[in-house]
Amino acid sequence: MAHLGRRVLAVGAGAWLLVTALFAAATGYGLLRALVLDGSLGTVLVVALGAALALGYLSYRSGSQRLLGRLGATPLSTTAAPGVHASLDRLATRMAIDAPALYVARLGQPNAFALGRDTLVVDRSLLRLLGPAELEAILAHELAHLAGRDTLVQTLANSLLRTVTGLALVVFAPFVAVFGVACWGLSLLLGRPVRGAGSVASGPRRAAMRLLVGLVTGPTVALRAYSRRREYAADERAVEVLDDPLALARALRTIQRATEPGFGLFAWLFGDVERERSPLERTFATHPPTDDRIERVREAARARGAGSGHGRIEIN
Repeated sequence: MAHLGRRVLAVGAGAWLLVTALFAAATGYGLLRALVLDGSLGTVLVVALGAALALGYLSYRSGSQRLLGRLGATPLSTTAAPGVHASLDRLATRMAIDAPALYVARLGQPNAFALGRDTLVVDRSLLRLLGPAELEAILAHELAHLAGRDTLVQTLANSLLRTVTGLALVVFAPFVAVFGVACWGLSLLLGRPVRGAGSVASGPRRAAMRLLVGLVTGPTVALRAYSRRREYAADERAVEVLDDPLALARALRTIQRATEPGFGLFAWLFGDVERERSPLERTFATHPPTDDRIERVREAARARGAGSGHGRIEIN
């Protein structure tokens, strides 16, 4: 008797879930059909994508000063670092771009990055860590990002992709939810498990969930892959304009030793071996492995016939 009661309750719950899912599906279909028939869907898409591009561009134009303020960055004057500015002017001329404004900040690790249209930020420790040729190589790499408008492209792409993803989720996420509820209802009606291999349409449901996860993570994965390609491209451009292309390889190795825990006082005993990244780390990394970058730089430098340079840029 108790078993019969549980079965009746399961059938009732299954029927209610199935009816709810069918009602939600019919409502969603009606709304989507209305949007398509009266032409509103196209207007919504155009407005949303246009707004995404406009907001992305505004963020690109106005975000630099806000970030500089948060970092506590200060301009590095020509008087304080004449050698750095001489290198910057020389490289900018070779790349046919205007010399950017140069700022220094305490970033927590030796690093440099291009910001907006015409700004470079360098960590203070990098100025002490690198010699003049190596620092010039890092500046060349960052100037290549500015010349390629990488920040603009990535900002607009990020805004556009996230808007497209949001629109796709608005349509697809309810479908996945309704489909899942309908499968639960059918499973209860048929006396099958709600979850697991024995449930109704377990395979399609898992595929739908994977697709939903892919919609959420896909833009990030795509942008990170693009970022890694641009890092290689910036390295290649830097090698083209540097008097000492191998200086970029030396600079990358020096920064790696200073920032990665595997490169300590006794790293020379074991050679320069970068920690192996997991597939997930590689997928979501903004930069390629340093060892890969160094090897590519060395190959490009050998193709050019590289020289070498040593010394240190003075900063007053």
